[in-house]
Amino acid sequence: MESLNTAIKNLGDTVVSAAGSVAGAVADPKGGLKQLKSAMSSPKAIAAAAGLAAGFALGWWCGHRAATR
Repeated sequence: MESLNTAIKNLGDTVVSAAGSVAGAVADPKGGLKQLKSAMSSPKAIAAAAGLAAGFALGWWCGHRAATR
């Protein structure tokens, strides 16, 4: 149970951090781009971004195919 609580807390911290980064990027676009570039240099971030992009494309394609039938 302790590890679940820790995982939930870490997820919450990550979401709040991401929201703060987005708000900061809106206020300072140059700083936001620098922060994004430094965050995307890690393999985990690149894999996560690629997975999200692939999931979005697959979802769009499947939804588009179903709408044309």
